[in-house]
Amino acid sequence: MAILLKTLTRQQRLARNYTKGTSLEKGFTLVELMVVIVIVGILSAVALPKFLGVKDRATLNTQLGEAAGLAKECSASVISSGAYPAAYAALSTNTGLTISGNCNGGTTATAPSANVVYTTTNAKGTEGAKCGTTVLAALKACKVTVDFSTGDITYAST
Repeated sequence: MAILLKTLTRQQRLARNYTKGTSLEKGFTLVELMVVIVIVGILSAVALPKFLGVKDRATLNTQLGEAAGLAKECSASVISSGAYPAAYAALSTNTGLTISGNCNGGTTATAPSANVVYTTTNAKGTEGAKCGTTVLAALKACKVTVDFSTGDITYAST
């Protein structure tokens, strides 16, 4: 019995010392704070380059979508031979898309007399946007051309 009491007393004493020690320790150590700062630094170094080109990629993809939509509208008008859309070159696009030629021949009743070309701005980096079926390379623009006689749409990286 005496040994059992001695053991319990030692365990109680250890438990009492443990609880006293932890109640006095509050906050983080300098090492723990430095580890957190290093982890946040590594995460930001990995994530930051991915977010830097977001605006350029969005602008390029907007131009590609606008060019594809306008080209399809023009192509449908050429194929169906009627109701040509208004002069696109006169439109002011806030995306930076360059429009060469009009889909109408001057009026909404006449076909275009030359190919209509929609050109995007140059890709500033490896955007990964698609020009037709090919991925647009860095510092290249996408040119969408509507053939004035057949209405065929072609995509080319320039």
